[in-house]
Amino acid sequence: MNSLGSEGKTPQKAQKKVPAKEMGKAFGKKIARRFITSPWNSEIMEFRFGVWRGISPLYSISGRQLGEENTRPFLYNDHVPAQTIACKYEGSRFGRDINMSALRIAMAHFDEALDVTAAVTAYHRQKRAHSQNADPIGIWDLYIISRTSIALIAYKIRQGEDRISNPHVSDVLASQYQFISGIFMICRHMMNNNRPEIFQNTPISAEDLYAYADENEIFTSFNGMVCAGSAAKIMQFLNFCVDHLASQNSDGQKDETQTLSNIVDDRTKWYRYALLTIELDCFLEMTHLRLKKTTNTGLSKIDKSIFGIYQNLANYCSAILGLPLIDVAQPYEEGALNRQNEILKLLGRPPIAKISRKYLDERLNY
Repeated sequence: MNSLGSEGKTPQKAQKKVPAKEMGKAFGKKIARRFITSPWNSEIMEFRFGVWRGISPLYSISGRQLGEENTRPFLYNDHVPAQTIACKYEGSRFGRDINMSALRIAMAHFDEALDVTAAVTAYHRQKRAHSQNADPIGIWDLYIISRTSIALIAYKIRQGEDRISNPHVSDVLASQYQFISGIFMICRHMMNNNRPEIFQNTPISAEDLYAYADENEIFTSFNGMVCAGSAAKIMQFLNFCVDHLASQNSDGQKDETQTLSNIVDDRTKWYRYALLTIELDCFLEMTHLRLKKTTNTGLSKIDKSIFGIYQNLANYCSAILGLPLIDVAQPYEEGALNRQNEILKLLGRPPIAKISRKYLDERLNY
């Protein structure tokens, strides 16, 4: 969704030049990066950066960063030049710059990206069914398929032996990342803004997702650039996700299984990795709120509600995985370390003895 649909129209070429000042910054970044560990090679990527931010600096085979201008951390944002035009679509995006360079690559692999999305969704439905969850499929499930999709890249890169020498992503996975990230951003915005739609696993329509994103300018980057997709193309992808989650049709299950097997070596480990990273994020957000204590008597009413959203989502993931429910009283240092080590185990890496105080404090934004 970061760069959806031009409907095949050829834009006016307007190559975005990199100012000399930016070129100087880029050179400085390259020097600095020689002395630090990249996010995807870090033992604590999931704790320190999260999956989405941690892999956003990676490059696709076509030479564009996954996160484009949203790439974090900023040390790894290379400001890759792009051809841009003014957005012609109604709503909050109108008149703002859209990235046509990334769009062309994404749209060239749109159908293949849908195949990956269908495979991820089918696998989640299967795991959810095994957990005997009788609740309606809803927005938590949309969030989970967005995170498990992003985790396809993270798991593949993080457990690969060539992750240091060849940190590149196929154009198909890079394109699917662009599309599915929109759902991730919508859901996270709802969580952090105490939206009632996401307090429980509420069913939601593609139309409501689109309206929420447009109203809250989720299609807009921090630098003012916007999602390049037409409303029709965005709606096509959103409807695809919603419809496939609700579908009970098992046709094509063999093909969907093969699609995942062609990407990751172990589907069970990848899915467990994805849900453990969600649970870790929930634990960190809850800890941040718990230690915040905005009033003398504890959390504010709004913060308590946001705390409840993250707690409910964490427990949902734990139930699917057959794990104990989240322990809200677990000490921060212990909880963060134990969770990161569980993730490292899945990646085939040795456990770590501690997370430094610097990174513990940094993650809480204190």
